[in-house]
Amino acid sequence: MTPNAPPASLSQRFALAAAILTAAAVLLIAGVSFWLIDHQRIQANALLQQREVAFHATTVGRNLEVLTTRVAEVANSPILATALVDSAGKETYLTPFLHGLRQMNGIPLQLLFTDFEGKEIASNGVPGFTEADLAWLRARIESGDERPALQSGPKGDELIAVNLLRYSRTRTPEGALMVKIRLADLKPVQWASFARTDARADVARRGAPDVHEIAAAVPLPKHLAHLGLQLREDERHLAAPLDAAAPQYLLIVGVAAVLALVVFLLASRLALGLTQDLRRLQAFSASLGDEGISSQRAPLEGSLEVVGLAGALNRMLDRLYEQHVHLEAERQKFLQLSNNIPQLVWIADPQGNIMWFNERWYEFTGVAPGTMDPNDWHAFHDPDQLPQVRRRWEAALASGEMAQMTFPLRGADGRYRNFFTSVAPLRDAGGAIVQWFGTCTDVTPLERAERAVRYSEERLQQGLVAARMAVWERDPSSGQVSFSANLHSVFGKSWHNVAELWRLVDADDREQVRELTERALREGGEYRITPRIRRADDGNTAWIDIRGRLGLGPDGRSTVMHAVAIDITERKRAEEALRLADRRKDEFLAMLAHELRNPLAPIASAADMLRLAYADEPRVKQISDIVARQVAHMRHLVDDLLDVSRVTRGLVTVNRKPIDLRTAVGEAIEQSRPLIDARRHQLQVRMAQQPLMVDGDHTRLVQVAANLINNAAKYTPEGGLIEVALDAVDGRAQLMVRDNGSGIGQDLLPVVFDLFTQGSRTLDRTQGGLGLGLALVRKLVELHGGRVDAASPGLGRGSTFTVRLPLLA
Repeated sequence: MTPNAPPASLSQRFALAAAILTAAAVLLIAGVSFWLIDHQRIQANALLQQREVAFHATTVGRNLEVLTTRVAEVANSPILATALVDSAGKETYLTPFLHGLRQMNGIPLQLLFTDFEGKEIASNGVPGFTEADLAWLRARIESGDERPALQSGPKGDELIAVNLLRYSRTRTPEGALMVKIRLADLKPVQWASFARTDARADVARRGAPDVHEIAAAVPLPKHLAHLGLQLREDERHLAAPLDAAAPQYLLIVGVAAVLALVVFLLASRLALGLTQDLRRLQAFSASLGDEGISSQRAPLEGSLEVVGLAGALNRMLDRLYEQHVHLEAERQKFLQLSNNIPQLVWIADPQGNIMWFNERWYEFTGVAPGTMDPNDWHAFHDPDQLPQVRRRWEAALASGEMAQMTFPLRGADGRYRNFFTSVAPLRDAGGAIVQWFGTCTDVTPLERAERAVRYSEERLQQGLVAARMAVWERDPSSGQVSFSANLHSVFGKSWHNVAELWRLVDADDREQVRELTERALREGGEYRITPRIRRADDGNTAWIDIRGRLGLGPDGRSTVMHAVAIDITERKRAEEALRLADRRKDEFLAMLAHELRNPLAPIASAADMLRLAYADEPRVKQISDIVARQVAHMRHLVDDLLDVSRVTRGLVTVNRKPIDLRTAVGEAIEQSRPLIDARRHQLQVRMAQQPLMVDGDHTRLVQVAANLINNAAKYTPEGGLIEVALDAVDGRAQLMVRDNGSGIGQDLLPVVFDLFTQGSRTLDRTQGGLGLGLALVRKLVELHGGRVDAASPGLGRGSTFTVRLPLLA
């Protein structure tokens, strides 16, 4: 057989082996034919003798079965049951009944009928029961065991049995029927003998040269089977039916030749038949893999070996199918994961040919899925950077190591976006590269964000420098401080140690700064302080507004103190200048009020003298009245200026004492009554029924209420409505003055209580002012521990002023 020749099939080898065996069989048949015929004759004679002995044993077994059946019928006879309860009739019917049972089927036997204690009631008149037999009977009655037994007797082996009499009224035996038979009476022929079954003794006897016995087991009834009784006969007393048959030798040779020819011709057919299940299994295994791993399995039929092979193959297919299902599920998970992540994912073979792209790739490039060739990815790269990308990719393929790079890719809209690409190899157990996995992450938003952050940081630095502001972070645990780059613009120097900041703080402010910062660190709160510092560059004193708050650090877990420092030196200087100007303004107003008040007195006196001297002159009297009225108005304005000047400079004191606020409001209404009547206003007053006691200056509170009522009268057209309400609300006295006059604009409402603030004048406003009344009202109310508020729906819709003062307990 040539090395490339296919191996012979199992059927061919089987046919060849069958032909060889056939030839050998012919030779063996020819050689042993004579011995075989003689041996078969001897075996046939022995078989016939064995069957004769077996027939005798069967006869004995049937006799024993008839005896046991008949004895059982006797035991179940109502005659014995009656005798158990009626001993008087024993001689009448029981004894004759048992005496008629001395033989059964020609076999003599001994019967004994006893009570439940084993005491004799009657027998069949055949003596022979010994004390040992009675003792055996009593033991059987006590144990309830009815199994027969073999025992040695004076005249040879005996079979002894018992039938326990049980009835439905009791559970224990009420009597017994014992029977005994000599085994010698059961022998079918004189030379026969009985023995117990003993395999080892039987083998030893057959091997002895002087033993010619043939044994056959006696087919005993079921309840006698444990006795294992054998019948043995001497084969020399048995006839040999077959003699030597020499003429049959030629027939045997002819039959052997024919059989050899038939076996040889049918060898191939037999081989095909015997290997049919193997060929079926081979055809099934050859079909595997054509359509992938499916649920098809090999049939479990044929020989035991083929069934075993088919079962092993099916178990292997089951495991492969389970692995295939598991791998398919994992593949679906991988596809779902790779298609749902925002990255572009691709897979390449060991040579670098890209075999698969995820859906994000097709969505980004706009290419239809499944239409990409292995080298089409070149078309989406920037031509200027494609050579460098190819070199990096080829270097990764050559080294077999992971590689990372960043390059632009063109999207479906024709624009290029930067992608961070990571490529990693997948190796098998031997270390060989099986596939390459690559991911492309769009970093364009990140780069834009980084540029925006850099631009924002630059703007922040410029803003900090322009605002003369510096920031820093301090780690309470390590003490590490991180300052902004423009620290020198605020403190005149940059440093990295907070200790230098303490040396710059003014000695008078240093302890306060330390106490506030440590309290904020300890209590987890914030602080604000404005210390003076000595700049490190020129030594000038600067005011720094420092604000700090405890918050999260860059890692999001630790806590740091965030602080911002603002140079407010210019603001401090401006505030100081404003305070100086305000003080000079107050001094100027006081001086102006005093200087204006001095000439008013002689002017008022001159007007009175003219009115008295020229009382009969209407023209002079009219002029003097005008002068007196205007002088009174000027005196009122000058008094307001003096009051405001005193209040702003802290020169006004209030003489507090418990007063009823209703009295002060009533006097204010009386003072304002002439103006209200002159303009024909409707005045509605609602006073609380109970006293409203406050701790205040009666004169000043009358002035507050009068100013509010006069202000309402001035800004309300003739015939308008003015409401004055006084009541207790939430433990405070509340005075409310409401009108339906010109109202207050939204631009004027926030500053209506400032000095020199006035609404627009109208032609009917005959009572002018300097805008001091409401400012004076607020100052006086605040001196009493209260507050005043103004509200208006808008121009032309009236206004409401509300004063709230604390009530006495």
